[in-house]
Amino acid sequence: MVTTVPAEPSTPKTVDPLRNGQTYLNQIRWSPAPENERSPLVAVLDTGVDAASPDLVDAVSSGARSFAPGGGPAGTDAATHGTQVAGIIAATPDNGVGITGISRSPVLAVKIAGHDGRAETSALVRGIRYAVARKARILNISFEGGSRSAVEQDAIDYAIRRGLIVVVASGNAGTRRLEYPGAYRQVISVAAVDETNARLDSSTRGPQVTLAAPGGNVLSTLPGGHYGQASGTSFAAAVVSGVAARVWAARPDLKASQVVEILERTARDVGPRGWDDQTGAGVVDLAAALKATPAPSDSAEPNDEPRKALRTATGLARSRSSATINGRVSRWRDPSDGYRVVLDAGDVFTAQLDGPAGTDMDLRLWRPNTPTLRRSKAFARTWQAAGSFGPASQESLRFTVSTSGVYTIEVDGGGDAGAYRLTLNRSRG
Repeated sequence: MVTTVPAEPSTPKTVDPLRNGQTYLNQIRWSPAPENERSPLVAVLDTGVDAASPDLVDAVSSGARSFAPGGGPAGTDAATHGTQVAGIIAATPDNGVGITGISRSPVLAVKIAGHDGRAETSALVRGIRYAVARKARILNISFEGGSRSAVEQDAIDYAIRRGLIVVVASGNAGTRRLEYPGAYRQVISVAAVDETNARLDSSTRGPQVTLAAPGGNVLSTLPGGHYGQASGTSFAAAVVSGVAARVWAARPDLKASQVVEILERTARDVGPRGWDDQTGAGVVDLAAALKATPAPSDSAEPNDEPRKALRTATGLARSRSSATINGRVSRWRDPSDGYRVVLDAGDVFTAQLDGPAGTDMDLRLWRPNTPTLRRSKAFARTWQAAGSFGPASQESLRFTVSTSGVYTIEVDGGGDAGAYRLTLNRSRG
């Protein structure tokens, strides 16, 4: 339910009059962005954004587009939801009007749902591809409740492959379950906490949760120049999108995977020690994220199964006899990595995995033309060429090739998370 707050009249002051009501800014340890900061474009795939809102008129980018049948122009928002999301991310700071956005990023309004708030698969997919074409760097998708769709996962993979960050609400079922798009691979799935950093009762929990953000009584923009409070993972996701935009603006040379890793690593642990299925890695922390030293990029994504790995250039080409790869896996978002390996009959192929202490990662070599992975003994007997399955993350395998082709060497995280080094070698037998 939305609680309306009357807007105060504009004044010559540069302080936004409703900022004190934005308690979530304190929770994430927000600080103002430099005025000259070059901010990445954030696409808000939602119910539209009221482009005439006094706090958003200077924040909404040109190129707004609607893919919602009968939903009206993308610059309007009969449902109010998209305008609220956009305000959290990018309401113009220090203009003496209303609230302060977390970032100075321009917002691309992509309407995928009309006044009823329902989004169809075709609209989401077209919206994602349009946002990529418009050079968005971050996608915010504050929808939940749908069933899994291979077409939607492919669209998300396409965005990841083009170097975008995809931030999605985990859902508002209040139970431990998978809700889509929050449970898709490769996305940052965001749970919601209240003003005390306790999980909102309505926030969906489960293995898909990446991290959490404030989502209780979040004050933001409403259409028509109004302001109001609302609760849910939709608004928590918007907080994370704003923080991601700030980190990327401060360090524009970073890859998407490095920004995501920073957000996870610097999140403030608020639940049981370590990762938990209610708040993931913890509550996003802007101050810590801005100070963090970036880890090496994991730029071969998405590559979590053979057919995706074949699209990447990382691995072992026929012209090379060795390669060293630094990668990273996560519990749900990116549970495994595959790399293409070109092998000829008579080659002797070796692989050495060095993963973090306290984890149990495995190595698998899949044969050419392996279809979508099905983790079963029968599937492995047919398609697995070799494997190494020790009790830790120090694994090695050796395979003598009898059939030439493009194989896939897979690092299986086994439900653990962390960085690893993979060393590949090929010699003639």
